[in-house]
Amino acid sequence: MAESRVSARFFVKGRNLSRRPIDAILLVVGVLVALACVRAAEHRGVLDDAVRHVADDLPRWVTALFDATYTLGAAYVVVVVVAVVVTIPRRGVLPITLVVAVGVAVAGTFVASWLAGAGWPDLDPAPVRSGSAHGFPTVRVAVVTSLLLVLRPWVVLTYRRLHILVVVLQCFAAWAIGIAGPTDVMGALALGIVGAGTALVLLGSPAGHPDLQRVAGSLRRLGLDVSGLRFADRQPWGARILYADSTAGEPLLVKVYGRDATDAHRASRWWRILLYRDQTEPGATRLQLVEHEALLTILAERAGVLVDDVVAAAETDGDAVLVLGGPAPALADAETIGDDTLHEVWAAVSRMHAAGITHGELTLARIAATVRGPVFSEWASGTVAATDAQRARDVAVLLASQSLAVGPERAVDAAAAGLGADGVAAALPYLQRAAMPRSMPGADLKTTLARIGELVSDRTGVPAPEPAEIVRIKWRNILTTGLILLAAYGLLSMLIELDWVTVIDTWRNATWSWVLIGLVVAQLTSVADAGTAMSTVRTRLPLGPLVQLQYGVKTIGLAISATLGRVALYTTFLRRFGEGPATAVTATALDSLAGTVANVVVVLVALVVASNTPDLDLSGPDNLDRILLYIAVAVVLSVIAVALVPKLRQAAVTAARSAWDSLRVVTESPGRALGLFGTNLVSLMITAVALACMVQGLQPSISYGTALFVTAAAAAFAAIIPVPGNVGVAEAAISACLVGLGMDSGPAFAVAVTQRIATSYLPPVYGVWALRWLRKQDYID
Repeated sequence: MAESRVSARFFVKGRNLSRRPIDAILLVVGVLVALACVRAAEHRGVLDDAVRHVADDLPRWVTALFDATYTLGAAYVVVVVVAVVVTIPRRGVLPITLVVAVGVAVAGTFVASWLAGAGWPDLDPAPVRSGSAHGFPTVRVAVVTSLLLVLRPWVVLTYRRLHILVVVLQCFAAWAIGIAGPTDVMGALALGIVGAGTALVLLGSPAGHPDLQRVAGSLRRLGLDVSGLRFADRQPWGARILYADSTAGEPLLVKVYGRDATDAHRASRWWRILLYRDQTEPGATRLQLVEHEALLTILAERAGVLVDDVVAAAETDGDAVLVLGGPAPALADAETIGDDTLHEVWAAVSRMHAAGITHGELTLARIAATVRGPVFSEWASGTVAATDAQRARDVAVLLASQSLAVGPERAVDAAAAGLGADGVAAALPYLQRAAMPRSMPGADLKTTLARIGELVSDRTGVPAPEPAEIVRIKWRNILTTGLILLAAYGLLSMLIELDWVTVIDTWRNATWSWVLIGLVVAQLTSVADAGTAMSTVRTRLPLGPLVQLQYGVKTIGLAISATLGRVALYTTFLRRFGEGPATAVTATALDSLAGTVANVVVVLVALVVASNTPDLDLSGPDNLDRILLYIAVAVVLSVIAVALVPKLRQAAVTAARSAWDSLRVVTESPGRALGLFGTNLVSLMITAVALACMVQGLQPSISYGTALFVTAAAAAFAAIIPVPGNVGVAEAAISACLVGLGMDSGPAFAVAVTQRIATSYLPPVYGVWALRWLRKQDYID
């Protein structure tokens, strides 16, 4: 009995096996990554060598720590396998699943090693610094990964998370102790995923949803006696849908949220985060998913909307259960829909939105026709404290769904009667395919949406606006940034006669510990920039969210002008603290002005102080004079364009007036002015420290004072040309300064690119998460 209780704390209950889509997806992804690693192993590049050199430079105590981690991870796997063997009678097909996973993973390592031309892989898990050659792929990592991942569906949540942690630590440890390079580890990780995915697809795993017997037991524990419990004919990926009858003979709808439900929710949330600006969903456990839907249903009922009765909501045996009154036939299945029904639906929507609630997927499939009126169901995607955009999207979705059933004319007329002209016109920007739910039929939808837009504009007199920016990542922005980067690097290569072989050799022979230090130091600028933002407004602002906001600005700045991105994010952020849009413009102008002044002051001081004046060679072999000539021509042409083009001239005048007006914010408080310029100077000095580290790691040749001069001069020049993210411009400025100081063009360009990766290209990757966090915490829209 004691052994059984211990086993229950580790393994999940039930032997109902299923094959999940996520396992097949992981299998395919693992195969693709493994093939990519095979290709990389055939032609190891500078990145692979650089990452290996980092491992070689790690302190001995760090290596010893990872060595212990590598050993403990393998020991944990052995203990788990022994536990499975000891309890074979209760484990069903799990032992066979483990054998298949390991067999596929090991076979995959042999095939991958043969394809990469490396012969047989090294099967011996050698100790630290054993002198064994780097082998592709790392067999132990592949075996450990396959075993722990194939076990995940069979163990409770705590150990699932532990298994992921162990796999990650094994990968890092194999690299850190010097027995595998990054390509070897990635290939082994991919093959481990392939082994686990193959075994789970072939043999199945404990279902992420309960069976009928388990659901019936959960309902009894909730005090519900039901009969005729049965699964719905169509099951979505996520919550398990069942029907039953109460003791009074009334139909019931039972939704059970198991592991598959959280997997589906997580996948949907990641998808929305990737593609949409304002459609992100918070993370949630199974019980929180049930509580959310129950809460929305109850709040909608209080707002005067007819909904399904909430009978029970609870968690039993690890599964969250929501019991609702059985829904009536949906309007989507009705042969005819009368005008009175349409008007009643829109009247209910008006009451719902007035109460600050949105449905999230308001189609006719979620609305039932009853003698009492339309009943709204499926509130899982609903929101409380809804924004104007969410309400407008609700209207757009319902308009499209009704139009497909009864025609655009009747749908628009009913919506205008129920919501008014303003309520319907607000939906115009969301009449696009990206705003529609995936359940919306795709046939003729584009034509229908266009017709709805025409009718709404005609009925309300509001011209069709630009579509709402729903898609987060636009290929046009990515292509534009890539072309700018390619053109800038090509032009720079031509101007300084860049030898790319020298650049690659500089990276290959770098001391990467210094580069990593520079990378870490460069991230501290976000803290200083947050301090600058705090000095530009009178309101007290929290430091943590402001730091996250700086990363968000860098992410937006890669697609559009960093100034425009900062204004947009600052506007929505400061609005949470009672400041208007003008304050965001003022804060951005002050920030830019203070940064420019700090850069110019540092450059002038460096030039005035004779003992520290950089010895610039303007006519050396790298033809820096040509670069400066092109820079001067670009500045002159920019001034002429501003003078001749009315729109540019107006924009320049507006910016100058805004900067002049914004000065009053700091002139009224000397402390705020000191903080503004001081934090900009600190940010500049931090960036210079990062540059000095990069130079030390790649081509030791300059002092910190010189690095500070180069940083300030390059930033001052880059601010003149408004290229998104200063792509190419900053690299050119840093390279030109370093070449002028006597560094060869190849190492100078390598330093410039490495510095830009640390300060401008890696932070936006984290900025994606920062923007999501800010939205989740309701700091931005």
